Amino acid sequence: MDDLQMQDVTDEKSTENQTLFSSAEKEILDLYDQVKKLELEIALAKARTRLADESAREAGRGRGDAESEDDEADASLVIDQKGIDQAREQLLEAMALYNLRDTVVENVLTTNPILKGIHNSTYASPIEEDIQDWIRTRDDTSHSVAKQSSSLRQVLDQLTEVESDTLRVSRKNRDLATEILRLAKEADRGKTDAIADDPAAREQIVKLEARLAASKQKWRVMKGTASGIVAGSGVDWARDAELRDVVLDPE
Repeated sequence: MDDLQMQDVTDEKSTENQTLFSSAEKEILDLYDQVKKLELEIALAKARTRLADESAREAGRGRGDAESEDDEADASLVIDQKGIDQAREQLLEAMALYNLRDTVVENVLTTNPILKGIHNSTYASPIEEDIQDWIRTRDDTSHSVAKQSSSLRQVLDQLTEVESDTLRVSRKNRDLATEILRLAKEADRGKTDAIADDPAAREQIVKLEARLAASKQKWRVMKGTASGIVAGSGVDWARDAELRDVVLDPE
């Protein structure tokens, strides 16, 4: 009985002492965290130093002689511009190297466990074996995202074609409208020229316009007389549409 209890206690202790990471993995992760913290501190220190240098430079420039010659000012501006360009190039190069190194480190840290998890290595730890399911999920997600991206690209291509067709049709409609206006002007010009060349037609048009004006004047007199009669008759002309048109004279 005592032997069984001792065995149970031993099993519990072994279970408690079993960690998710090996000592080497823990050490690597701790070192990686330390490197990240140091890089962040170095970047902050460089930023503070650069800011202090710029502040000192601005202060020294402010204490300078205000009556300095324009050539010296232009030369200092050129030097400052060159320094800014060099600093920008150095910053871009440093960022590129940092991103490259960070990517390489992450790949080194993740590739070996992934390979062990995929190929069921005999030296794979439990965590590396558990990675296999997550890798399948990642691959399925990547495949789905790729399909959606392809579908989105096809839709965008179709949209671009539709927009291009719309622009072409709009341009064609504008050209057709311009052509119609030109033809209408030519037709009006042709009618005017024909009337100007024919004195008899021009005289007939003048007579017709005079008769039309006389007819309109006669119609207005008759309409006004009828409106006055209806309005003074006492009839409820507002309720009748025809009588209301006669009295109000919509024209």
